[in-house]
Amino acid sequence: MSEENLYTFENEAYRKTYWHTCSHVLAQAVKRLWPDTKLAIGPAIDNGFYYDLDSAEAFTQEDLEKIEAEMRKICKEKLKLERFELPREEAIRFMEEQGEPYKVELIQDLPEDAHISFYKQGEFTDLCAGPHLDSTGRIKGNAIKLTQCCGAYWRGDSSR
Repeated sequence: MSEENLYTFENEAYRKTYWHTCSHVLAQAVKRLWPDTKLAIGPAIDNGFYYDLDSAEAFTQEDLEKIEAEMRKICKEKLKLERFELPREEAIRFMEEQGEPYKVELIQDLPEDAHISFYKQGEFTDLCAGPHLDSTGRIKGNAIKLTQCCGAYWRGDSSR
């Protein structure tokens, strides 16, 4: 692949990295607007990205518009994404302090010898293996459009 095609949507690795970073921008926007929201997982998928969230209230179409606006703001802030690792117990403690029970559970499910990595962008930090773009400024804010919101059960368990 030529150098000029490395950073285009024709390159699947770049496309997935772009969308994965978008999922973190989505989570950051939601946490800014609704700080009590709990984060689960937010991967890139074949045709975009999503983030599973646990919120006291269901999100409305109006909420999606607010989230999109906040996502655009985060992109304009051009926040640097920084990767770091923590030892297992410190990672668990960090996520407990952040009030993120799903992240604690994910860490506890990792093998004992796993490298536990996080990505930080501005005030937002998330458990994540990556990779990510180097800055939220690389996301085109005018390309952000949240198309749907749906319910989910944590790990298929309707009681959670």
